[in-house]
Amino acid sequence: MPKSKPPRRKRTRHPGSRERSMLDFYDRLERITDRAEREAEALADKVPPEELAAMRATCAENRRIFAEARAAMLAPSRTPVLDRLVTEARRRAR
Repeated sequence: MPKSKPPRRKRTRHPGSRERSMLDFYDRLERITDRAEREAEALADKVPPEELAAMRATCAENRRIFAEARAAMLAPSRTPVLDRLVTEARRRAR
């Protein structure tokens, strides 16, 4: 019985300089969100519970958005042929 081919692995893309700078930007936003959440928790006894809940929800939403953006940037391209053709056209244009 012939062996079947193993499934192709989808490698994550190697980020270029533009993607690296965007990933650094998301990291900075994540640190700002962490700091804001820590500051809000430190003042929890002085802040109304509704505001504290809103702050926690906002921080959680920000983290979700940052995680989705990072994942989208590092995901394999869904249009590899088009990407290759565009890259070649840009090289020829230089």
